[in-house]
Amino acid sequence: MIEPLDALKDKMLMVAKVLQHQGVIDGYGHVTARLLDNRILSTPHMPPGKIAVRDLIILDADGKKLDGFGEPNGETAMHTSIYKARADVQCILHYHADEVIAVAATGQEIKVIANCGVQFYRGTPIYDSPVLIRNESLGDKVAQTLGDKVAVLLRGHGGTVVATNLNQLLRLGLDLVRSARLQIMAAPLGPVKVHSKEECEAMTRIETRPDVHRRFIDYYVSEVVD
Repeated sequence: MIEPLDALKDKMLMVAKVLQHQGVIDGYGHVTARLLDNRILSTPHMPPGKIAVRDLIILDADGKKLDGFGEPNGETAMHTSIYKARADVQCILHYHADEVIAVAATGQEIKVIANCGVQFYRGTPIYDSPVLIRNESLGDKVAQTLGDKVAVLLRGHGGTVVATNLNQLLRLGLDLVRSARLQIMAAPLGPVKVHSKEECEAMTRIETRPDVHRRFIDYYVSEVVD
């Protein structure tokens, strides 16, 4: 469901601040959300955790700026290609978390070894290139690699997460990094036991209730609000 623009802007700012506070974005990374008429609300070409509402920009479906003070990010093509390929996607996060980069460098996808990873049980495919996604052709390749999944890892680069709303996007963004971290921690200990498909499906069915992200979001927002 597409939210009113002002509310969406406030929530996007909060998502960016939480991601920065949790150390999963720094001076780079970007968040976007789909608007009506194929427009896109985007964080600008600046550290996302430091922006104000006035810095947010509105783009057309091809990534050209329509409104706002900031400038588009260099990898906007990744977002526009995914939106064109996936009508179900309402928002996108791209970031460069160390843990995600480390896992992708091994050629491994995210293994579901903890409950925070169940949303990724269908796979986290790897886009096998470190080159920045600066044109439509590369954006289309990332979208193709993502397919119908909720996350794609980009070798030597980072990760991209998609969701139906910003609350879900924040949770998936944090859970992907945590899942990668746990995978790295468990690797030296020996073989790991992963959740079965049946276990993951049972847990994801629980995640469909309307207030499923409320407690999670309230906690992380409380960490950045005085």
